Amino acid sequence: MIEVKIDIELTDTMNQIREGVEEKEGIPPLQQRLIYGGKQLGDDKTAVEYKLECGPVLHLVLALRGGSFLLSSDSIFK
Repeated sequence: MIEVKIDIELTDTMNQIREGVEEKEGIPPLQQRLIYGGKQLGDDKTAVEYKLECGPVLHLVLALRGGSFLLSSDSIFK
């Protein structure tokens, strides 16, 4: 399991968060599935729309067979 910490803002969309993961880990957004509270997160909603709390832990599941790791965010909400 790999842990990746990224800073996000409440106005960031899930697609922007995926782009942040790509910058740190090189995983293309199209291969990422973000899970929070047992639900897959869409592309266009923001962190505030999903009611992500300060420092949420999102699970990242890769579209590739057999790949997944934990995405932990010590988010700084601005």
